[in-house]
Amino acid sequence: MLTEPRTLRLGECDLPYLLKRSVQRRRSVLLVDERGLVVHVPWRASERHISQLITEAQSWILRKLAEWERKKPRQRSWTGGEALDFLGRQLTLQLQARNGPAIAQLRDGSALELSLAAPHTPERVRNAVVSWYRRHAGSHFAERVQHFCARLDVPAPRVQLSSARTRWGSCNADGEIRLNWRLMQAAGHVIDYVVAHEVAHLKVMSHSARFWRTVQRLCPEYEAAKAELSAMSLHFMAL
Repeated sequence: MLTEPRTLRLGECDLPYLLKRSVQRRRSVLLVDERGLVVHVPWRASERHISQLITEAQSWILRKLAEWERKKPRQRSWTGGEALDFLGRQLTLQLQARNGPAIAQLRDGSALELSLAAPHTPERVRNAVVSWYRRHAGSHFAERVQHFCARLDVPAPRVQLSSARTRWGSCNADGEIRLNWRLMQAAGHVIDYVVAHEVAHLKVMSHSARFWRTVQRLCPEYEAAKAELSAMSLHFMAL
């Protein structure tokens, strides 16, 4: 495969894209994701074909690029007033100075009050917020795993927290379940989908039709929850 960064003039703007030629490929495909536009073409595709392919799909490409731009996670300042997601709702971060260990308290379901030494140090604020998320994740995930294991009549394993940047959960052949603490930003029904997915692996390790029937039994609306998580993944993973 040959990979080549390129730029094409579309209207009044220059469109950067990645061209990928492959001997095995039989037809051309356009893909827009977090990297931008990627153009997959057969090895002998002509320059005219490539240019025409992109030009004819111009409206679709620009719309998709705009959608991905909106999904890009914003940089967090870790100062007072920062917005935080928690179980599907948005909290406002409130900071106070105090000596000793950091203390985090949920106020009226709309604010996270964090008292700590050096509240103007972004790294310390983030570490304290992450510790708060992890504390809640441990108890919440354990309860939901127990709930779904009871429905499948399987023993509930001990749940371990994950900090992975690309996976929300996993279940290995030994029946060990790991769940990403960043999931605590998502709504309850989205968390339940991920938990149900991993618990279903206690019965079926593959992603066969039988597996997905098990997931649906545990979480009937799993497809909508899966799509919702996919749409928010970049934002949640950026925490």
